[in-house]
Parts: sequence; structure tokens; C-alpha cells
Amino acid sequence: MTKLEIVGYDFCPFLQPCIISLFEKQIEFTVTYIEPHNKPEWVRECSPQGATPFLLADGKVLFESAIMNDFIDEVTPGSLYPQDAFLKAQNRLWINHSYDLLDHIYEIKTALDPVSVEVEKEKLCTKLRALGGILGDRSFFNGEKFSLVDAAYAPVFRSITLLDQHFATGILADLPVVKQWAENVLSRPSVQGSILDTYEETSLAKIAQSGSAIARRWANQLSE
Repeated sequence: MTKLEIVGYDFCPFLQPCIISLFEKQIEFTVTYIEPHNKPEWVRECSPQGATPFLLADGKVLFESAIMNDFIDEVTPGSLYPQDAFLKAQNRLWINHSYDLLDHIYEIKTALDPVSVEVEKEKLCTKLRALGGILGDRSFFNGEKFSLVDAAYAPVFRSITLLDQHFATGILADLPVVKQWAENVLSRPSVQGSILDTYEETSLAKIAQSGSAIARRWANQLSE
């Protein structure tokens, strides 16, 4: 069996899908968390440009979350993709779309004015609404079986839930189908185990320190 080690920051959303997949497949692996501004020399040797996360497979380095997860799926027993080639290609397409959603979420977290927050929220909700139309009444993206698509959207849903709960963004308020999918994904033991206990605290602290529009609004609410 290939020896697998995942390296990255504890709050990085791109780290989580690989951890989830390995838990789902019950494969032995290790995770090494590093500090963003204090990377060990061995990390720089593996990633001269400083890119993280990365996967070490028997000491060989792979980058990019989707590529890492594809490799994991291929070198371990079973598959979290559908067997049909066309459906597998569609799955890969929707995995790529998850990164667009993370970009909108980042903009919501860091935008300095409320107008920009609402603009990014509307873009995000439009794309989520389209996803809901495709999903229908399925528990997970492909039906009842958890897949790599669900793993890819776990950090999306985790970030949205944090924003809705702590910053009253209301992103999922009018998206019941997506909200149910998010709840199904986030209740999965593999998803819950893909982050450290300090993840939410760290994420909230980073937003609070950013001086963004939602951070200022949150500070005002706490002071009332």
C-alpha cells in the first residue's frame, strides 16, 4: 500500500477533501499541519514555491486538491466516483466548480464594504441555486452513495454554515435543497473528522482580524 501523508495548514479548505476521502475509504494516512509563516525547511524542499497543501505518496509530491484526491481514489481499494465514464467526467466538472464557490466565500469574508459582500453573496447563491436544481431530492450528489463531489463541497458548506451562524449572512436561507445536502454532508463522520477541534475558533479569529465588512458588523453585534 502506498504510504500517504498530507501536508498543509489546519484551516485550509483544500486540505479537507483528501482527508475525508481517506476516512471514507478507511485508509491509513498521516496529516502534518504546518504554520503558514513558519514553514520547515523540509516543506520548502518538497514545495520550492511554497504551495500547499500537498500530498506525499511514498515520498513523491503531488499538488492541487482535486488531483491529489483523484490519485488517492486510484491507488486505494474501491472508488468514490461512479463507474460510468460520463458520470465520472461530470463529477470532476462539479468538483472544479466547488473552487469557484470558495472564491466567492473568500470575497464575502474579506470584502471591506457591505455592497461588495452582497454582490458576492448573490453570485454565490445563484451558483448554489443551480446546484440545487441538479441535486433534486438526492441525499448526496450521486444519490445515496457519498462521493468525491460531496467531499469537495464539504469545506464549501462548512464555510457557509460558519458565515450563516456567526455573521447572519443568510446564504442558505432560501435554498432548502442545498441546505439539506449541506446538512447531510456535514453530519458525515469523515467530514467531522477532517478538521481540528480548533478550526472554528481559528476561522472566526482570522475573519475578526481582517477588518472586513462582516467582521465589523459582527463586532458591533457583540458590543450591543
